[in-house]
Amino acid sequence: MRNWIALLGVLSFVVLIPLALLNSTSGFIPELFVFAGLTLFFWWTYDSWRLNDVIFTLLVLGLLSHAMGILGWYGNSPLPVQWDHISHFFGLLPWSLLFFRFVEQWMNARIFSLRNFLLLLVVFASASGVGAVIELSEFVGFLQLGFGDGAFQFGTGDGLETLAGATDKIDDIGGGWINTGWDLLFNTLGILIGMAIMIVIRAGVRKPERAYYFEDVGEWSKKVS
Repeated sequence: MRNWIALLGVLSFVVLIPLALLNSTSGFIPELFVFAGLTLFFWWTYDSWRLNDVIFTLLVLGLLSHAMGILGWYGNSPLPVQWDHISHFFGLLPWSLLFFRFVEQWMNARIFSLRNFLLLLVVFASASGVGAVIELSEFVGFLQLGFGDGAFQFGTGDGLETLAGATDKIDDIGGGWINTGWDLLFNTLGILIGMAIMIVIRAGVRKPERAYYFEDVGEWSKKVS
């Protein structure tokens, strides 16, 4: 199944490239290549991360949520909520599932323990780190490319309704700080809800009952005199 998820994910990003050109949103094309590469990376390291098909699918869909900006959804969201909030929430949620699944192998059977608490902090910090890297890439991209569409430029997904008069408008909305704050907020909400989902699932898994068995050890045990 993971092969099909990877194949469909990569094909989705490849198909969006000509669509970006047709919609004059070619600024999204660089991250489409990055997303295709990430999909292949997760396919390659599937067993190392202890992934399952559900988390792998959600990771691809999280990346795809940002790629939908090609359709102009960052400037005109199809939902009552800004699409930037949607893409950050659903973009980071599966990363918390990924890291939780990875560290779960070192968790205690008890839900509430010091080890589990510390590992949950690792999950939160790791997923938050992904969000921080995203914001850093956006800032570095802006320094190099300026205003425009896509993650590596400052545009409609960052609080600007249009790119006209962008130099003045970026000052009006706080120089990007407000957008970064909202991004981090919805990143955190997605991470916390993802962690909560995994905790509930883990708590609901039936633990094996303690069992005893007896074996005739007469053949291999000896009386020590």
